[in-house]
Amino acid sequence: MTFFPKQRVLVDTNVIIEAHRTGCWNTIANYFALETVQKVIEETQTGAQNRPSGTHIDEAKLRASMKHVATVTDEMRAKFHQAFPQVLLDDGERDLLVYAGTIPVAEIWLLNSPDMAAVRHAHSRAWLDRLVSLEILNAHLKGKLAATLKDNYSEQWLSIRRTRLILG
Repeated sequence: MTFFPKQRVLVDTNVIIEAHRTGCWNTIANYFALETVQKVIEETQTGAQNRPSGTHIDEAKLRASMKHVATVTDEMRAKFHQAFPQVLLDDGERDLLVYAGTIPVAEIWLLNSPDMAAVRHAHSRAWLDRLVSLEILNAHLKGKLAATLKDNYSEQWLSIRRTRLILG
């Protein structure tokens, strides 16, 4: 996969939390044009996600590091649910995928989500080639990590899941 400066990368709540936990957030935020949705920002502040105790993400700094934070409306959510009723996602992941569906197919963008439901949905939308691991983003930048990434943020985890989906 080829990466370039200011390449558009959509990130979910757990990616933001893990990137902060491992100390690679600033590295990737300074290189890529990171985008997310309002619900993801909210989730980073609620403490309801899987994170080590004591992990705090400054909302103002997080917003400043983003190229764009999209708003997803109830109407957009309803249309998504009507089109994809079988997709069960956390609210932030759902909104991120709703937003991803609004981006023209011809545009270059990547999706960074370690959630299997999001990966399955990406497969159903022919977006597997847009999926990218946190590990590979950081490795491309030769970033240092303060802690080892959890398994589902690794390139190996993503590669195995993509292959399984392709092979059925």
